[in-house]
Amino acid sequence: MKLDDIIGDVVFISFRDLDRIKEIGIQETTGHYKLKGYDHLGLWLEHPGVIIKHIVDKKGRPLPPLKQSEERIDAIFMAHWDNVNTMMHYPNRKGFDFPIKVSNKIGFTFNEKQKAKKK
Repeated sequence: MKLDDIIGDVVFISFRDLDRIKEIGIQETTGHYKLKGYDHLGLWLEHPGVIIKHIVDKKGRPLPPLKQSEERIDAIFMAHWDNVNTMMHYPNRKGFDFPIKVSNKIGFTFNEKQKAKKK
């Protein structure tokens, strides 16, 4: 199995050092995350939930509780290779393993004018 085969799937990750990711709201050393990609630095994982609380108005004054709001935003974070203790994938598990999106357009194609010239 290659990492390319499980991008988009939900995987179990165990982190070595929780202190390195606490600042972004990750509170547990283990968890399930959607793998969004990887590179030479580490894994790109979907954050389980960044919530911004709007508790002050435009002038910086506190809002009353009924006027306060929360906004959930999408975020992806980097788990550096040296902070990944272990990773586990669940082949064929519903809700964790998703089909690989493969493009059938591999190689070269010719438009009709080029085909006609070759004849």
